[in-house]
Amino acid sequence: MDFSFSEEQLMLRDLARKFAENEMRPILQEYEKERRTPVHLTKKLADLGLLGAHLPKEYGGSGLDYLSCAIIWEELSKISWTMALGTLGHAVLSGTILSAVATDEQKKKYLEPLCRGELMFATATVEPNAGSDATSIECSAKLNDGCWLLNGTKNFVTGGGLADYLLVLAQTDKKLGTKGMVLLLVDSKSDGISFEDVRLVGGRTSDIVNLAFSDCKVPADNLIGKVGRGLHGAFHGIDTARVFITAGALGMTQGCLDSCLKYVTEREQFGKAIGGFQLVQEVIARMAAEIAPLRWQLYYAADLKDQGKPHGKELSTAKWLASELAVKSAAEAIRLHGAYGCTDEYDLEHHHRDAVLSTILGGTSEMHKLMIGRELIGINAMT
Repeated sequence: MDFSFSEEQLMLRDLARKFAENEMRPILQEYEKERRTPVHLTKKLADLGLLGAHLPKEYGGSGLDYLSCAIIWEELSKISWTMALGTLGHAVLSGTILSAVATDEQKKKYLEPLCRGELMFATATVEPNAGSDATSIECSAKLNDGCWLLNGTKNFVTGGGLADYLLVLAQTDKKLGTKGMVLLLVDSKSDGISFEDVRLVGGRTSDIVNLAFSDCKVPADNLIGKVGRGLHGAFHGIDTARVFITAGALGMTQGCLDSCLKYVTEREQFGKAIGGFQLVQEVIARMAAEIAPLRWQLYYAADLKDQGKPHGKELSTAKWLASELAVKSAAEAIRLHGAYGCTDEYDLEHHHRDAVLSTILGGTSEMHKLMIGRELIGINAMT
């Protein structure tokens, strides 16, 4: 299969690369130290057509294929995956869900301003007792007098403190299991919502919060999709998020490799550049050799997704291995840089922190192994 870049894809790659270097890199240290999200970049990404890159043109997106989006997301992540997550991640997850299951009226009302960078969204699915096991959702939604009454908690909501609207996965009837779930679009300024900041080891430029709902009223018209299809709707976004996370992991790994290539030709010890030592070259060679096949694996999965073909096993393979590679490569790159690699003078220390998150978001490595095994063997180890 030929994955040679088209002229348009090369232009998109260069556009994303220049944006990352000119807009993200100069402010990265400042926003990392202050644990802030550079929300002003969202509008700039929108103006370049990079925000809603995969979303339909009729609702303000660029209508690009997922292979092209993977190219864009990798380039941005070479500088900072979590800065990309904080500024355009809502278009990837929430935007995909709205595009897939919202009504035409809802798409016009919410997707168009999202793609213009005027509205931000966050998707809330994870709970204290419901992470990988989405069937354990306890956050409840009861329809009463034309409103849904929302009660419960949600954890680790990316962008939840900045969002204008929250896409909340809730349960209407626990007895129905997944067939009782709904997706509700909640105005973040509604009464009955409380927010708690979460500080993770990485993700310092992406806002992450825990949410609590106490008799929060949501208009009945804010149902996204159908009753009983909430989890199905959420999976549309999660599947696309896995493309974004995988591309981000590859971007972090490539960023580490790029830093190493520059450093080992400049740093001298024992009278010569350290790149001339065999052990150093072995690390560099292995890093490059491992990233190349995973990039093609992502492109293959993205191409299958573009064609509407089954791609779960292929994407899970790419996501699992690429995120684990990002963690390993960041650690190895730091060792090559010595103590300098632990400082914010180089990209490595924040890649190392952020890479850990990529192994968890969009499904843990263990979950993806089980999903691959289920497809190959035909036995579900999760039930």
